[in-house]
Amino acid sequence: MTPQRAAPRSLTDVLDTLDPDNPATGAETQHHDAHDGLSVQDMLDRVGARSFGAALLVPSLILVSPLSIIPLMPTIGGLVILTISIQAFFGRDHLWLPKVLASRRLTGKQLKRAVDYLRKPARWLDSKSRHRLRFLSRPPMDRIAQLAVMVVAATWPFLEILPMFTSISASGVALIAFALMVRDGYILIGGYTVLGLSLAVVAALITGIF
Repeated sequence: MTPQRAAPRSLTDVLDTLDPDNPATGAETQHHDAHDGLSVQDMLDRVGARSFGAALLVPSLILVSPLSIIPLMPTIGGLVILTISIQAFFGRDHLWLPKVLASRRLTGKQLKRAVDYLRKPARWLDSKSRHRLRFLSRPPMDRIAQLAVMVVAATWPFLEILPMFTSISASGVALIAFALMVRDGYILIGGYTVLGLSLAVVAALITGIF
């Protein structure tokens, strides 16, 4: 039986689990070699299926990276995030994804591009995170964060033609997921702010259409 991975404790840890050049992931013998690419399920297995904060970080970080311009990436990422956040909201203790989402893959080259792009901001955020206003990231307050993520992610499939919008709102999801993982209420408030602005844009678009 394969021992369960320890949950990542920082953004840098999450990126390390996806980096094809990291010896811990790129040269494994009992798991898929990251140089050959990873499926969504492979990525989530690497961060731990019981760590919902880290699991939310994986697709949201990918959408913050330049990979968000790949056709259908915002839709797939949005559906993955929506599925994860719904399960977190209802208190499941183990993550499950339908095969149609779990089997989606990124190549090793795509993974490396995303990881390299995100390294610098990840190190900066890691250096700024602290245990602050922890009650905001604990039950029952964490349900507000999960609900906010659900609402915003549900809009992405309809706004695929605006990849920059997806990247910006995905950064809000990433902030919230990171805040839940490290219990930092200040970063959580920052994530709420980004998601609030994203929803304001969606409301303005709907108002303009109708």
